Amino acid sequence: MSRVAHSVQEYWRKQRGLMLALPAEVETGETDAVHDLRAAGRRLKATIRVYRPLLRPKLSEWLLAELDWFNAELGKARDAEVIHEQLAELLSGYPEAQSLLDTLAARQEHLRLDAIEMLDDDRVTGLVSALEGFVHRPWRRTLDTQQEDTSRQQILGRIDWARGRVLKAWRDADADSDAERAGLHLLRRRAKATRYAFESVSNGYPQAVPQVRFYAELSELLGVVQDAAMVEDALTAYPGELAQIAIAEQYRRATKAESSARDLLRAGLPEI
Repeated sequence: MSRVAHSVQEYWRKQRGLMLALPAEVETGETDAVHDLRAAGRRLKATIRVYRPLLRPKLSEWLLAELDWFNAELGKARDAEVIHEQLAELLSGYPEAQSLLDTLAARQEHLRLDAIEMLDDDRVTGLVSALEGFVHRPWRRTLDTQQEDTSRQQILGRIDWARGRVLKAWRDADADSDAERAGLHLLRRRAKATRYAFESVSNGYPQAVPQVRFYAELSELLGVVQDAAMVEDALTAYPGELAQIAIAEQYRRATKAESSARDLLRAGLPEI
């Protein structure tokens, strides 16, 4: 088994450890606890999906389905956090916005309590338990018995697959202006998955480190675009001048971030 394969397993072990430790911090309301827990779930799901053809099939498919549920449930609380944080910053100079911010804060707290209840569910316990066995023995038997160079090449080949999906998403988004918003969201998801895949091998493959930085920066820029869309959607329930002020500022930031993301892609991906 290659150093790259061991690096991936250690990466998964770390994410599982966060899934064990962070629910207590969510319960006590620690800053970034919901974000960090959801990120651990996303890292697991994204990298299991990237390496899926190399993994034990039944267990990996089950884990993908359970992680999809876990991330979606936790995502409700995280999205409420983002919306409240964004609007608190955007409307900090408007005292008349306090009523709106209080409403959003109450919704954020309600969804955090829902997340705490979800984390106590036996389904989460089963997921974390299954991850323990998976981390110990994730690979198909054929990969387990291969020489180091062969297993390394197969794992890195899957990262090339993920990278190719980023290129396709970018080309599709660039070609279809009518579906640009959905296209950029898909591009961000694929960029994050590729970032996580490079992260997972970085302890055994140092060449991955600059790729991690590249895809992290790209994901961050596209995140600004996604946050703007999410805030705009949330504010449809609160029409008025304050909503328009917030939407206009988010649009300005999103436009700047999208332009920077395009420049970064052209510089970092010569295939474009």
